Amino acid sequence: MDPILPETSLSNSSYESALEELLKLEFFGMKLGLQNITTLVEKLGRPDREFPSIHIAGTNGKGSVASMLSAVFQADGKKVGLYTSPHLVDFRERIKVNGKLIERDAVRDILDRLWPTAVEERATFFEVTTALAFEHFRSERVEIAIIETGLGGRLDATNVLEQPLATVITSIGWDHMQQLGNTLESIAGEKAGIFKSGVPAIVNAPDELRAIFEDRAREGGTKIFFVPNHRPRQFENIRPPLSGAHQEQNLQTVIETLRHIESAPSTEVVKRGIKNLIQLTGLQSRLESYQSTELQKRNIELILDVGHNLDAVRAIKTYFHDRQIAPIVVVGLMKDKDIGSVLNEFSKFAKRFIAVQAPTKRALESSVLRDQASEAGMIAEDAGEVVAGVRLALELSEVGETILLGGSHYVVGDFLENQSKLWDVSKLTESL
Repeated sequence: MDPILPETSLSNSSYESALEELLKLEFFGMKLGLQNITTLVEKLGRPDREFPSIHIAGTNGKGSVASMLSAVFQADGKKVGLYTSPHLVDFRERIKVNGKLIERDAVRDILDRLWPTAVEERATFFEVTTALAFEHFRSERVEIAIIETGLGGRLDATNVLEQPLATVITSIGWDHMQQLGNTLESIAGEKAGIFKSGVPAIVNAPDELRAIFEDRAREGGTKIFFVPNHRPRQFENIRPPLSGAHQEQNLQTVIETLRHIESAPSTEVVKRGIKNLIQLTGLQSRLESYQSTELQKRNIELILDVGHNLDAVRAIKTYFHDRQIAPIVVVGLMKDKDIGSVLNEFSKFAKRFIAVQAPTKRALESSVLRDQASEAGMIAEDAGEVVAGVRLALELSEVGETILLGGSHYVVGDFLENQSKLWDVSKLTESL
């Protein structure tokens, strides 16, 4: 079946129609490079030059670090733009100002202005969305924007930013090897591509990769600062309102970043921002306990997490080992992940494995995932749809047990969008 190509004009379109056309750009695939994004922002009059920014790359932790920084600057009274990806339920989650999602009318109007150029240049979904975010931040007159890369760094569309206040690398791990290279050194080198001359670079990396970053910083004329193991004394008692030891490291990265930004918020402001992180930014599904009266009746905890690669699952494993819990896991994975290694990590802490499949072409078939989970030594079931997987986990759970739902933003997002269907089965509702 031939793909449905995008329309050439969005004049008089509704928000829903404009978003549908934007999603069609996924047909053009993934392109690494700055040519298209440069053309798009030039069409808009270079909005990317109209606000200060902090630019963030890394294998894991980008969203958490970006949200923490946004919360701190909001607590300092600033008007803050936050650009992250992917979204869970609503496309507009990607583009926020002081925690508020971009308005539907703003999405439609900016896309209308961009559209002929986007189609002519065969721009990708992410390239157009990045230009849309930058134009929204300019129109909202944000005082600072926190910008998360989509993939890699050097050739990521967000790297059109010319002079951020700081660049940040949150972590280096195995992911997107087809695009970034099949060694940690090559992945590190690609992410270091966001470094800018004269701009401080804050890097959280293991000792064996530090030379890569030092070389890139030296070549580009930037000063590099590695995230230390210990915080300055005035920040010792701050704790992130997110579960998992890895969030302590993300907070350490935030604090180190703030130390190298002129006129950074005070210690008390940092504490207030971190304490109110969820309320200020709406950050979701980082080892988040899902609240439900029905679950409370049976004393079952459902935890949501969007971690989707080997290092992320290792962090999840550490969290459950520390709590001495073996959860039933409901997991869907994307085809491009290192499935064998990820499943091997799940086998180290999962009591039972339930395979599901998110509604995206990128998803690995749940039957295939179930078979591979069995080969990894787990008791595995194939539930098909995400909500059906959670329902099966509830049916198999005993009082006081824990269920983990994760493997992808797509999986968690599908559950949140369809969570009401979880209680459609009268037999299950009555048993709870």
